[in-house]
Amino acid sequence: MKTRVINSKIATAIVFLLIICLAPEHAAFGAMGEIETFRFSDMSQDLISLDGDASSDGIPEAHFTATIKGIGALSNVEIKALTTGQVWNSSSRNMLIQDSKGEAIMKPGGGISLLPFLGFITLHIYIADDGENFSKTQQYEITATFLDGSSAKAKATVDGRSELFVPPQIPSPSGETITLKAINLGIGDRDLARRSEVIQPDGYRDAHLQVRLNTISVIKEIVIRNLNGASSAWDTVPGNGIWGICVIKDGVMKNRSDGSVLFTVEGDTTLDLWFADNGSVAEGNTIYEVMVKLNDGTILRGITQASSQPSLGQTQEGIVSARLYAPSEVDITNKGETLGGDGQPDWLIKAELKGKNRLISMIIRGDDGSSEWDTLPRNGKWLIGVTNTQGEVLNDERGAVSIPFDGTLKINLWISDNGSLSEGNTNYKLIAVAENGKIYEQKITRPAILELSLPQKTQVSKGTKARYLGKGPKNYLRKGEMPSLLEPPDANVDAHVKLRLSNVNGTINSITIQKIGGGGLKWDTIPGNGNWNIVVTKTPSGGILSNADGSINMTVSGNTTLHLWLADDGIFGSKPDRFEIVISMSNGKKIKVPIHK
Repeated sequence: MKTRVINSKIATAIVFLLIICLAPEHAAFGAMGEIETFRFSDMSQDLISLDGDASSDGIPEAHFTATIKGIGALSNVEIKALTTGQVWNSSSRNMLIQDSKGEAIMKPGGGISLLPFLGFITLHIYIADDGENFSKTQQYEITATFLDGSSAKAKATVDGRSELFVPPQIPSPSGETITLKAINLGIGDRDLARRSEVIQPDGYRDAHLQVRLNTISVIKEIVIRNLNGASSAWDTVPGNGIWGICVIKDGVMKNRSDGSVLFTVEGDTTLDLWFADNGSVAEGNTIYEVMVKLNDGTILRGITQASSQPSLGQTQEGIVSARLYAPSEVDITNKGETLGGDGQPDWLIKAELKGKNRLISMIIRGDDGSSEWDTLPRNGKWLIGVTNTQGEVLNDERGAVSIPFDGTLKINLWISDNGSLSEGNTNYKLIAVAENGKIYEQKITRPAILELSLPQKTQVSKGTKARYLGKGPKNYLRKGEMPSLLEPPDANVDAHVKLRLSNVNGTINSITIQKIGGGGLKWDTIPGNGNWNIVVTKTPSGGILSNADGSINMTVSGNTTLHLWLADDGIFGSKPDRFEIVISMSNGKKIKVPIHK
């Protein structure tokens, strides 16, 4: 231990020697340091009281962070509220400064020892206030004063937090117990929390407790724990690994972004507590205690009785039906999280919902424990493509949905097969999550085999034709799939097909040339699938419409003429009438056009 003290003193002495040596030269350029960043962090920790005691007083401190860059030593830190004129500095009893490791640099009222630094130093500054300053929005200025008398300044604006400063009430002894009423409503009809500290839906119905209390105060923490039965715990304390509680008051979620709560209650109040079930609530054999902690130290307690899983009641709102159909022609999804076909027709679920709400996510979940598709962006699950009955895509560019309905809603859900759909050994359910947290579930049924096998008709427009015009005069490609159309072609001119679309409206996502009846080589505009490229131009003489990676995405309306170029494999050019063109539209429709000589 003595060795550490000696080493610390030696290190400090070395820093001071460096400062003394460098300070005169540095002073010619201004202050010893500059404030790199100064910002307001939060008001979540209660470390000191207004009179400077190193203990909590029920009101969290304003927390600023400041990063100082340079070579020198700090002699004073001051923060000033520019509207009220209030000043806090190293002699104030209601300011605490810590370093990045949480060690106190300045204790309340104790002043700041000369603090040397080389390069960077980060300060965490905590200010206790009675609400006069931090309940109002205003600007704050920090002044850092250095050993040589120089200083640096910076400003930050803080939004008022009036909800944290409640007028003083009749104090309750710390730890006093007041009874509240707690009711176990079993598994509810909403999905607001997941099996973690994150307050987000996960596609499972949440457990639901309701508490009623009568007080005027600030609620800073809620805890649920078992008194018998299965070991269980949920709370609103972030960072402790215990699953979170979504707290609803008057229809409004009171959780902050980290899951914690800090809000006022005024008299008779009802709170709805939603949390992910660990199995004990659904089983119905466990009694729970609910603890509501107030900012004056009071703890309100209530005990629930075991739930017999009450019925949710009859309702006209929900998923009326969900039916699975085998693939036909529509291809708008792939084995990923973005819209876009992959050359394999999608499986279809036709769903019908009734009620009034707004859908914010859809989930298809198999009972095999591994099959799941959804509309939640960037979570690793394959995407569900959602269309209305007219074929209009309802997903946004991220894949997410926001679908209002009032009455009956009929939608089509499209998914790529992960192997379980075609095997037919897995049962699935459709889960729809609404904007207000309600969750609807319905078993997905498979119609009869005959109905499953009926293909949807491919869109065919009268007057749409394709004709092979021979080879050349252009040469854009070489045999095989080119990763970029900017690469040089081979020495052979390309095969040339003229495509005339008649009364076709919409966006073309891809074009494929394949043998009629399937089999053999394919050419297409889909990058990275191994098929040979197609270049699309406006005219026989050029005007390339393809992207550099070979893809195409273009809007057409009415009558449109396109020219297609492809590297001949030796068969296509000799027998082009054995091939057809397949045009995939953004709404999932496909247009098949035979090629004529």
